[in-house]
Amino acid sequence: MKTIKVVSGEYRIENEIKRSRFIATAKGELDQDEAEAFVKSIKKKYPDATHNCYAYVADELGNVTRFSDDGEPSGTAGQPILDVIRKQGLVKTAIVVTRYFGGVKLGAGGLVGAYSGAAADVLIASKILEKKECKRVRVKTDYSTFSSLEKFLFKTECKPLGFEYGDDVIGEIIVPTDGVESFVESLKELSSGRAETQILDATSFEAINR
Repeated sequence: MKTIKVVSGEYRIENEIKRSRFIATAKGELDQDEAEAFVKSIKKKYPDATHNCYAYVADELGNVTRFSDDGEPSGTAGQPILDVIRKQGLVKTAIVVTRYFGGVKLGAGGLVGAYSGAAADVLIASKILEKKECKRVRVKTDYSTFSSLEKFLFKTECKPLGFEYGDDVIGEIIVPTDGVESFVESLKELSSGRAETQILDATSFEAINR
């Protein structure tokens, strides 16, 4: 079963190196359009900064990437930030490192260390979620079975999305992909075959740990 790691929320740290200020901002749960909008928002927040260098991985497979040195010497900012994101195994995550030049040049090696260090520090300060590949399972059951179903779900990694209560109880449950078949079989056994299940096509990545 595939799992992904992603920053949950937005986080910011600040470092000072030889009088230059480095402000690193990380944000997760982003697709490419959202990552671009995030970068623009940071540039707007710090319009007087010397540089706003960034990198992001904007898809779940790690294939959609972009980075920018924003005027720093080539290879000293954007790529090192991206390398930190990749080293942590993160996807759908963007980091912008803002620099206010303090008058002392750092040299190429110093810049790589400053930008990668700021990126690493903001990830240390960030909450990182591990999400599992899941499917939605639609369940229809009677009330007597539903009571047992609730107790069963509490012992699993499955996450209910909500139920409708009418003549029967109908709802959708997020189930880890590699456990879908066993979940369906367990529900059949639990309900003596009365429960109806439908595995929906949609696949998503969910933080379902309790």
